[in-house]
Amino acid sequence: MNKEEYINQLRNNLSSLTDEEKESAIEYYSDYFDEANDDQKVIAELGSPEELAKSIIEKLANALVDTKKSDSEEKDDKSDVKQEIDALYYEFSKNSVKNLFMNFSAADVVMISGNKFSVETRGITEEFMNCHLSDDGTLTINNSKRLNFSFWSHDRNKRVVPRILVTIPENMKLEKLRLFLGAGNCRSKEISLACENGTIDVGAGNLQINSLDSEKINVRCGMGNISYQGSVKGHSNIDCGMGNVSLTLKGNPSDYSYDIKLGLGDFKFNNEKKSGVCKTFANEVKENHFSVNCGMGSVSIKIQ
Repeated sequence: MNKEEYINQLRNNLSSLTDEEKESAIEYYSDYFDEANDDQKVIAELGSPEELAKSIIEKLANALVDTKKSDSEEKDDKSDVKQEIDALYYEFSKNSVKNLFMNFSAADVVMISGNKFSVETRGITEEFMNCHLSDDGTLTINNSKRLNFSFWSHDRNKRVVPRILVTIPENMKLEKLRLFLGAGNCRSKEISLACENGTIDVGAGNLQINSLDSEKINVRCGMGNISYQGSVKGHSNIDCGMGNVSLTLKGNPSDYSYDIKLGLGDFKFNNEKKSGVCKTFANEVKENHFSVNCGMGSVSIKIQ
């Protein structure tokens, strides 16, 4: 698929929008293809036209537009215009990275597979992006600023969408993986990643991660959503407040055990389901074991 085919399919999937909304979106993403000058890379980042159209429609439906701004806010907008046109690029060799620590305060993040580690950003100034490799092989990717998710306007500069694209080498094996997401969205495009020890911490954001194999993992979710696909071994902790955690794992259910403490939430392990205030402890703690604390949220573990 090339740019023209992608844009045509995107247009067809935006039929529910007004003509003005549709053309603004098409104009932005057409420019995005032209600026990147690499159709396949952009498609890998954005996903299918159907997925992108769904995201656009949802964001427009939930958008809050404030038409009355103070003079100070207008000044901030002028500085934001400069920020939104900034683009940064960092690159690191596969062999130099042992640990990966990612911290996104509020971002639209996409992770894809490649042949090296790289980080590309749009709409973020260098002062709010910390990306470095330490002597012990820890690659830190840290965005410390809440981003502006206004998707488009008649001002060309304001149509730049703040985003972060993280490329991870195929079949990468890490010692430690740490992923913190405050708000916003983070999704992976079928990355092939393994780690000995993982931590996933989501506040109010939405995380979708595919093809991650971890020997053990600790998951914390406040009010957001976590969707995890891959495998998990060893003893792992899951803490869920008011959000939703869904794990779809490869393996044999009989090789796993679990302890749960529920407030007013729900817990599901394959066909077993528990709701409301309760505590359950495994008769036999197996080598692969989940310790689950869930307040008013939902935790689902499916092993197949």
